[in-house]
Amino acid sequence: MGTVRAGTHEEVLRPLLKDAKFRKGYEEELEKLRIVDTLIRLRERRGLTQDQLARRIGVSQPFIAKLESGETHNFGLETLVKLAVALDSELEVSFHPHRAKAA
Repeated sequence: MGTVRAGTHEEVLRPLLKDAKFRKGYEEELEKLRIVDTLIRLRERRGLTQDQLARRIGVSQPFIAKLESGETHNFGLETLVKLAVALDSELEVSFHPHRAKAA
């Protein structure tokens, strides 16, 4: 019996991304994870615990834990503004067009 080789992340993902619906969901989740990663790094740089950050913005520590683990994306602009203020940061939202797709 031959050995089975697991595909790399790219090898597995490439055919899936050809499906427009999958690609859209994947890209949306990736953007959310980028935001979460930024928040975690900033909180840690500021030397704050999840509980301290939660108190500063008036939410529970479990909410911050869920936000940071990617379990919840149910937060809006108001929460992002509160996080920016609590983390002594400037909130900047920008949109950048994707590269033009070949016709």
